[in-house]
Amino acid sequence: MGKTADLSEFDRGQIAMARRLGTSITETARLVGCSLSAVVSIHAKWINDCDTSSRRQCVGRPRVVREKGRRRLSRLVKQNRRQTVAQLTAQYNAGPSASVSEQTVQRTLLDVVLCSRRPTRVPLLTKRHRQLRLQWAREHQDLIMDEWKRVAWSDESRFLIHHVDGRVRVHRLSSEQLLPSCTAGHTHAGGGGIMLCGTFSWTALGPVVVVEQTMKAANYLNIIADQLHPYMAFVFPAGNGIFQQATPHVTWLGLYWRGSRSILMNST
Repeated sequence: MGKTADLSEFDRGQIAMARRLGTSITETARLVGCSLSAVVSIHAKWINDCDTSSRRQCVGRPRVVREKGRRRLSRLVKQNRRQTVAQLTAQYNAGPSASVSEQTVQRTLLDVVLCSRRPTRVPLLTKRHRQLRLQWAREHQDLIMDEWKRVAWSDESRFLIHHVDGRVRVHRLSSEQLLPSCTAGHTHAGGGGIMLCGTFSWTALGPVVVVEQTMKAANYLNIIADQLHPYMAFVFPAGNGIFQQATPHVTWLGLYWRGSRSILMNST
């Protein structure tokens, strides 16, 4: 069982990270392979000094990346959190500081708890979107199951052809997971994509339509006329269907749907 003085900087960084993520003292000690007292003392040092380094400063070689270099490395990370360790090392070595290896950069990032993690996946909603969706949910919270079965849902979405895969990671603190630069929605990917528009209801799936261009009024009304209207007539022959759509399309759809027996139920 490792003592505090015997733990490497990597182990100390692991302890600080695990405790920040809410891992218990016992589980952290088992994970790192050290004593409970070592976990307590290292975490306390991190809380008080924002540092996990050993007090035995006279032992071993002095740090290559000192406090000023650590702050500079943190700034480089925050400029582009998706950089690899190799890219960060190249940028760091391009400055006035002494040249360091990739291993040193990696250890330093762990030491300041800027760990490599997968981007957090979050819905791309603004504050107004959340308010409107909550309002819509409250307005329709009393609908019974038979009424929900009469609803047809429709929306469009763009899919990237050459998207980033699961190996993309970001360097962040555990408390920074919802920063825009640390979420999957912030990823800038190129290579083209395809937009699809689809409809579904309790009864049946509707057609999936490829939108050749940007979704504009003319494209949307063509999809309504050629695909959605026949689908609604087939699934709800009594004309009592409810078409749920996104708010930006309300004006467009109103131009076409006049005189139809179907009901429009709008949301964000």
